[in-house]
Amino acid sequence: MEDIFFFFLIVFSIINIDIKGNNNFYNDYMDLKYTNPVKGIFVWLIILRHYYTYLKKKNYLYIKILFYLGQKIVSLFLFYSGYGLFESITKKGINYVKALPKKAYNIFINFQISLFFFFLSNLILGIKLKISRYFLSIIFLSTVGNSNWFAFTIITFYLYSYMSFIFIKKEKPYLGVILLNIIIIIHIYLVYNYFYPKILHPIDNSLCFILGFYYSLIRQSIEKLLMKNDSYYFTITSIIIAIYYYFYVNKFKGLLYILMTNCFFCVIMIFITMKIRFYNEFLIFLNSHSLSIYFLQRVIMNFVRHKKYFENNEFIKIFFEFSGIISLSCIFDKYIRIENLFAKKKAKNKNISILDRNEELIKINKI
Repeated sequence: MEDIFFFFLIVFSIINIDIKGNNNFYNDYMDLKYTNPVKGIFVWLIILRHYYTYLKKKNYLYIKILFYLGQKIVSLFLFYSGYGLFESITKKGINYVKALPKKAYNIFINFQISLFFFFLSNLILGIKLKISRYFLSIIFLSTVGNSNWFAFTIITFYLYSYMSFIFIKKEKPYLGVILLNIIIIIHIYLVYNYFYPKILHPIDNSLCFILGFYYSLIRQSIEKLLMKNDSYYFTITSIIIAIYYYFYVNKFKGLLYILMTNCFFCVIMIFITMKIRFYNEFLIFLNSHSLSIYFLQRVIMNFVRHKKYFENNEFIKIFFEFSGIISLSCIFDKYIRIENLFAKKKAKNKNISILDRNEELIKINKI
């Protein structure tokens, strides 16, 4: 039944799909409008990736596909984040760089709020965890089900970007990229050896983030080469796929191999979007709630696992989990997420000030 649900999600993802042919390409494939739907595909892949850890049977087709993809389903998010961040820095300048610590702070606060959801749900379900585990989760050293490593990565990368560009002149952005590259390599070493000792998934996509910066720098040169005609495009893309497949088949081990293959996967996906456009409201909607989905998905999964309401129908079970995760994420984003609360407060104050000003104008006119 899980395979049927997986098939339905694929069908929803390819609604309104468009393919360029005859030496034509999408020049706006890196615009936010079109990268968001691509990220939406990987949002539901991430949900299913975590869902299968609760399954008793492991012989579903979609599990084999997700097992092959592994951490690659996260790599594209870091690539797009790096690309978008550097694009914003080059266009908006120092003001955007100064705002990065606040962005990191907001993610940190939202992460802490998600911990409360897990604490509350575990209390309701009777799941007993050591209180020390919750405290360690606050500083990302443990987890109660939320994506501690992902939050840690995004927060630190925002801060690293701030450190790398705050003193760099706008005319020389490449110096910031080089500095950020050095910092992230040091980050990989320290995190792998000390913060999350010998655990790969907190750092195996790290280079994808800096790859987004480099792609922004050399994008025009790449497009000039690939978009000459279909022959150039398919030849170069095939070479990249062949190299990636060679590494995969030979199953090279080691951190460097994993770092590089995840980067190759990002490049392949970016090249694909030059020719194929995924664009529909379903994918855009999923991506708009992606961060909350990452943080909160296991709240619903834990609930369903401990409640036996849907044990006799796996399809209904996964449908309930998927819809529950989306609903909880929407509620979180609308009523709880820290950025939205501040935005509402600011809008409210703005409305009050306008009313006050109108009242003053009325008084003046009366006089």
